[in-house]
Amino acid sequence: MALEFQDLSETAGVLKVGGDVQPETIEGYRKKLYELCERKNFTLHLDMRGVEHLSSWAIGVTALATQKIRQSGGDLKIYGAGDNLKRILKFSRLDMIIESSSDPPPPQS
Repeated sequence: MALEFQDLSETAGVLKVGGDVQPETIEGYRKKLYELCERKNFTLHLDMRGVEHLSSWAIGVTALATQKIRQSGGDLKIYGAGDNLKRILKFSRLDMIIESSSDPPPPQS
């Protein structure tokens, strides 16, 4: 799994997740996600186009990250999830707390 972050503006950015988030890669995912959640009034877009599966640990980390970023006045959004990942988000009920879209975020000015 590879992680690549890009700032879109002072208040938004994209974290591209390349590959499935499994128990052996969860620590890097958790560290990066929580680090970005510390930003105030920040919207983090997770680019999940390269992800087919999230482990149960990754589901928990993502849910907690959503809570953390919202406590800081921001939001976490997912885009680019394929059919299998959409099923996982629905089954885990993450789709109830995290906005999901097929399209990437619009360019920021």
